[in-house]
Amino acid sequence: MSMSDEELGTLIRRHAARHAPPEDLAGRIGRAVRAEAVAAPTAPAPVARRHGVWQGLAWFGTGAATAWGLALVLLATPVPPSDALAESVTANHVRSLMASHLADVASSDQHTVKPWFAGKLDFSPPVVDLAAEGFPLTGGRLDYLDGRTVAALVYRSGPHVINLFVWPASSDAKAQAPVLSARQGYQLVHWTQGGMQAWAVSDLNAAELQNFAALLRERSAAPAPTR
Repeated sequence: MSMSDEELGTLIRRHAARHAPPEDLAGRIGRAVRAEAVAAPTAPAPVARRHGVWQGLAWFGTGAATAWGLALVLLATPVPPSDALAESVTANHVRSLMASHLADVASSDQHTVKPWFAGKLDFSPPVVDLAAEGFPLTGGRLDYLDGRTVAALVYRSGPHVINLFVWPASSDAKAQAPVLSARQGYQLVHWTQGGMQAWAVSDLNAAELQNFAALLRERSAAPAPTR
């Protein structure tokens, strides 16, 4: 059975009247939309927090990379030869005291100590007795420094031990006045004279060790030629 357009329209209007929406539906929809609009600006907060976390990690990574870079630069920076040699001189001095092996030849006679080195070294170290000046010679031994065997002469000043290491200077080395330095609580004085380089190390105070070096240099200097 077909239905005319007028009858179909009447049926729809009756059905709509029976199923009309609640009167406050529009209000409820409006309130929901406004509430959503108010809450919307807070939504990106987790993103901001995540951004802060990543930024912090980025700064930490940059700082760590900088620290590692600095460490690599320091490790790659060569140690000056004089500093490395000073460390070796100090270590040999301490080792001689710990091992209680200060001398291979124990003697206060320079005419006994100097000949002892003959045939053991390819040079003849200057040996000076400074007993009259308060620094008696007590012996000598062989030691190893700067990649070669050297002479170690042992002096004393009261209870203090002075190790004097001597070996030939390089062919192009010029005479050098005493230079004072300190390592691990020990005083060091090094100089170059007469084709030899010398390092004196002790727990003496700086002034006394410098005095020792000055006396040794004076006594070791070659006598002026006579006319």
